[in-house]
Amino acid sequence: MRIQLLDNITGKWATPWMIIWFICGVLALSAGFWVTTEHLALDWFYLIVSFIGLICVVSLSFRKNVAGNGFGMAATAGEVVVQATSGAVGLMLAPLFNFFTHAYGLFYWSKHTDADGDMVPKSANKWVWLVTASFIIIGLLLFPTVNALLAENGFAVVEYDNSLFLGFISFFWINVIAFVLSITAQAAMILRYSFNWWLWIVVNFVWLIVNLMSGNYIFAIQTIIYQINAIVGLYEWHRSEQDALANPA
Repeated sequence: MRIQLLDNITGKWATPWMIIWFICGVLALSAGFWVTTEHLALDWFYLIVSFIGLICVVSLSFRKNVAGNGFGMAATAGEVVVQATSGAVGLMLAPLFNFFTHAYGLFYWSKHTDADGDMVPKSANKWVWLVTASFIIIGLLLFPTVNALLAENGFAVVEYDNSLFLGFISFFWINVIAFVLSITAQAAMILRYSFNWWLWIVVNFVWLIVNLMSGNYIFAIQTIIYQINAIVGLYEWHRSEQDALANPA
């Protein structure tokens, strides 16, 4: 199904759209920085890293290899530095994973491009879906045990503090679900499967609800901006995937 507005955004309006989206992202991140941080040097550094991350994600949604994976490596390397400096060693694991996947993607995507130099997504068969579902299920089952073992050595990825969302939903499990889906989505993205954006949409939706219910409205706005990008990315990748199937090289 073709949607004219999204056709325009991913077509003739692509450049102005990316600029407007980036500006909105900068405003949201800047507001969050000003309201929720003490404006220390590390806070300023993380703000700059977040701006780089904006360039990364919008470039990935439009299938730009160097801008997407290149800035992705820079953003994740910066996040590793932030977490290491703040002493949150366990939180370094996800950005480290993302850094190496972006490094691989920089090479892998360059081998699968269209006439414009943009990466060509590929379709997922039933085995890919089966492996993805299995990875998510196994990840959810094993994560608490692995996280507990890491916590014993000071490397916990998610802290277990018995806090509840809406009085009955464990914040620990919200974090676990978001973490496992994010890792899965990142891997699927680097491997060029367009369904990765569905996973990012789910992750963004989870955090949007949490931020709204927790009163973190700045971060809720930021999540909405990322969610819009995920929807555009899903459409752009799916359209490219269908075009590639209809016109094989």
